[in-house]
Amino acid sequence: MTNYLAQYAYFTNEFDLDKALSCHKEDHWRAMNHSDRDVLNVIYHYSVEFGVAHLKHDTIAAAIGKSNVTVRRAIRKLVKLGIIDRVHYIRPLMNGLGGNIYAIRPS
Repeated sequence: MTNYLAQYAYFTNEFDLDKALSCHKEDHWRAMNHSDRDVLNVIYHYSVEFGVAHLKHDTIAAAIGKSNVTVRRAIRKLVKLGIIDRVHYIRPLMNGLGGNIYAIRPS
């Protein structure tokens, strides 16, 4: 992986990523609501190729059909539960405009 996202990835293959996601869902099922699980699934979907997802809140909101506020709330909860890491990323060409990097943590 020679991509800039590689330095943030915990996993090098889809099998390990899928296993960690399944463990997190099983361990935290009752602590998460439907929106939290939807946000986690979108992050997983975009993480398959590089091990992490580089997304804007609006992209996640459009994918799950919820508001930006709901997405931000769900991300805060997922970080607090230790399911994902959020890295604030400043894009050099866009003067800081862009999405954050989300990495699903090992279970």
